[in-house]
Amino acid sequence: MAARKTIIPYYQIIQKLSTEFGFPTEKGLEFIRCFAKNKGHQIISPKYNLEEIQKDATKSKAFLAEFPQNRPFRDIIAIAHQLCPELQTFCEQNGGIFNGLGSRDKGALGKQVEFYIFGQLPNGDPVPDLAWGADIKATHFKTNRTGDYNAKERLTITNCGSTEKYETFGAVQAAATLQTCKYYPKIKSGVLFVFEHSGGKYNDIDANMSKHLMCAFPYDLADMPDEVTKQLNADFIDIQTKISTQTVSQKGQKYLHIHKHGSKGGQTRAFGFTNKFLTKLVSIVTEKPITIKGRSIFIEKQHFA
Repeated sequence: MAARKTIIPYYQIIQKLSTEFGFPTEKGLEFIRCFAKNKGHQIISPKYNLEEIQKDATKSKAFLAEFPQNRPFRDIIAIAHQLCPELQTFCEQNGGIFNGLGSRDKGALGKQVEFYIFGQLPNGDPVPDLAWGADIKATHFKTNRTGDYNAKERLTITNCGSTEKYETFGAVQAAATLQTCKYYPKIKSGVLFVFEHSGGKYNDIDANMSKHLMCAFPYDLADMPDEVTKQLNADFIDIQTKISTQTVSQKGQKYLHIHKHGSKGGQTRAFGFTNKFLTKLVSIVTEKPITIKGRSIFIEKQHFA
């Protein structure tokens, strides 16, 4: 394995040189870049402001594309903050009120991505997290018996009702199609961070910071192959049928399902992507080939090397 490069924030170098020696010339900056490269260091220049990565789809997607594979989450955060110094400032100023550090919170990793990578405090709003229409999500891939990867668990999208009061599913039941459903904007588009599973149901902040990012990308269900669109629509119709007969369950749904969410014994239901669809989604968007053996689907380990 290649030695890890030291990440040096370019703007910090400039600040130091400006303070101690006066602002360096372009020739001096070029010398610094060459010296760092020869020493095996990596200098990252700021490229984005906070508003761009939150509100501008093109800039936000370019920001995502900067992140390398197979680096610990703490390194990804360091890179993000060097690319966007305003993001680092936001996190420093709002760390005291950030509520995503709980070691018993299964959604803590997703909250940490939202806070440390996009500069947003988690909230329960029914609209997409990013102003350009994407929800921020994090999930885990685990290894199978051959050391290859697939999704460890489903991905919860958004709450949609409760079986204690079936009338709370009104917006789902009234929709003519999945695409016209009230909750479709939360389902349709997102940015997905895939981390390697490292064991345990709950992880504290140190464990999460050590998890390796396998990939991160934006997705849009409107751009999926016809087979995927047909199955998502079929799953939505199945969900509506179960609501109308008051027999809500996830049985029979292949890509989009309705599942229990929240406290143990509660009757809240949420839309979610199944494990199978998550694995397929990663394959489609990243163009990593998928392998199917019997009922098992996975992405071979060499594609994450």
